[in-house]
Amino acid sequence: MKKVIVAFLKYYLFWVLFLTAFKVFFVVYNYDVVANLPSADFWGIFRHGIVMDLSVAGYFSMVPGLIFTLGFLFTSRFSSYFLKYYTLGVLIFLTVLGLSDAGLYPAWGSRLNAQLLMYLETPGGIYASMSWWQLILFPVLWFGIVWVGFGAYNRFLPRKKLAEIRMKWFGIPVVLFLTAALIIPIRGGVDRAPMNHSNVYFSDHLEANQFAYNYFWNFMHSVLKNKKSKVEVKYMAHDEAEAILKAHDKNGLQAPQIIHPVEGKPTNVVVVLLESFSNKVIEPLGGLPGVTPRLNEFCDEGIAFKSFFSTGNRSDKGISALIGGHPSDMSRTTVLAFPDKMSKLDYFPKYFAKHDYNMSFYYGGDVNFYNTRAVMIQSGIDKIVSKTDFPFELALKQKWGVPDEFLYARMFEDLKQEKEPFFSMVYNISSHEPFDIPGYHKFPGKSTQDRYLNVASYADSCLGVFIDSLRQTPMWDHTLVVITADHTSLEPGPSDITEPATYRIPLIFIGGVVKQHFISERIGNHNDLAPMLVKQLGWEHKPDLLSKDFLVDDSYAFYFRGEGWGFISPEMGWFMNENTQKQDFFYNYAPAKVDSVMNFAKAYVQYLHDDPLKD
Repeated sequence: MKKVIVAFLKYYLFWVLFLTAFKVFFVVYNYDVVANLPSADFWGIFRHGIVMDLSVAGYFSMVPGLIFTLGFLFTSRFSSYFLKYYTLGVLIFLTVLGLSDAGLYPAWGSRLNAQLLMYLETPGGIYASMSWWQLILFPVLWFGIVWVGFGAYNRFLPRKKLAEIRMKWFGIPVVLFLTAALIIPIRGGVDRAPMNHSNVYFSDHLEANQFAYNYFWNFMHSVLKNKKSKVEVKYMAHDEAEAILKAHDKNGLQAPQIIHPVEGKPTNVVVVLLESFSNKVIEPLGGLPGVTPRLNEFCDEGIAFKSFFSTGNRSDKGISALIGGHPSDMSRTTVLAFPDKMSKLDYFPKYFAKHDYNMSFYYGGDVNFYNTRAVMIQSGIDKIVSKTDFPFELALKQKWGVPDEFLYARMFEDLKQEKEPFFSMVYNISSHEPFDIPGYHKFPGKSTQDRYLNVASYADSCLGVFIDSLRQTPMWDHTLVVITADHTSLEPGPSDITEPATYRIPLIFIGGVVKQHFISERIGNHNDLAPMLVKQLGWEHKPDLLSKDFLVDDSYAFYFRGEGWGFISPEMGWFMNENTQKQDFFYNYAPAKVDSVMNFAKAYVQYLHDDPLKD
């Protein structure tokens, strides 16, 4: 019996050591994120995170616990083989998840979660996001880690020695008790509350807390939570939240006219959706100098908005909000994952289709990614051009597909022949990780930041050529070009993943119908563009409590992550962490208004998470 107990405890310890080693690997792989943390926070990643590792080790020791309890009573040979191959299977699975977690963190800014499942529906997106060295390194690391881990297990618990163990019947209650006792580390202690993120939260730096997570626990928690399809918020009753939002609605007010259509000619609209772009690289909007000279010019010659925000940090969230008019929330997926809800969206392009515009969409990548084709078709766009419509050699020039210069060239040639009026949207890919545009070396450095700045500069130059070409056509005088982005990039750093700078994206209007030139401080979101622009063109926009004409309505914006939500207004800005109920203020110029502003913000978050599309 003693040998069985020792073997069981050693088995549990094996998983604790393996998971701790993977945490070390994660920290080393993403060291630049935590390099500047205080030493106490750095070591706290391991000291506070161990409780979650102990929990996961407990999960994977439950079945072996039953084998140790009963298997060695009847057949030690079978039990030792079962433990060996059970352990190998778990090692393979955990290593794949762990490597995915480490590799995706720089792009996602969060630990592995249920969003991975949506990527698996279109695995080409995962391939396209990986650089060549990652494609080589991943299988090498996977084989190496499994080989070392399995070797360590065989040395820790040799099968031959396990096969020699004989269990006595009177030892069954003892080992069963030890197995049942695993519920203590699984739950994170003896308190009534089960293990959750708060168990490992210890720092004011979100990155330190994230690094303390166990990747398997976080992934499974996200997957199980995601099955509900929405996050539950309990700030107030739905009716109360709706009443507060209606009280703030200013739908009847008239905004100043900033778009001036040419009399007798409908306004053509071209929407440029930039991949992973933020104001951090656009100088007039507070960004670095010299990265995007053409966008800098467009800010000066047209109308630019300095405080326009994405509602989330991934492409599907940007598309959902900008095209579908539905902001992202704290769920891991968006409305785009639910076809029954997609049909209820108030699609931005549909307003143009209803006014007999010719509709088109251009994308250099796989148009099926994130259900993009379905979104465009439902929004009234009948002409969709993607990488399959280009020569094969062009589609292979980048991991994601066709580089921007060829995408814009195709779009321009088509628009010259397009019947007016038209609504045409282009979604670039060259600024998407892994930042692999060939033959362009304005920023020749090898760091992630230099590689991002290089592709941002390339995307800017290609857009500039496209705009210059449009200027030379007669259509320019009655055309509006809207330039914005799907979400930002964490580069160039440093910026915390909860800070407003990480969600501030460009919104620039240029074209012949733009007569004024200024940079606006008005605050808005992706989903606020449609109400504002539709009204500027003299049409009626469907009333929506979650979207506004941000030229006239209250000036505010939200952004959402799995951990919580951020709010920005002229009076104050904060990030509310739902895991810890901690509210971090970025600024607070009006302390007397905290309660009223907070009440409105919570009403918005409540109404959004109550799912207004369910009816």
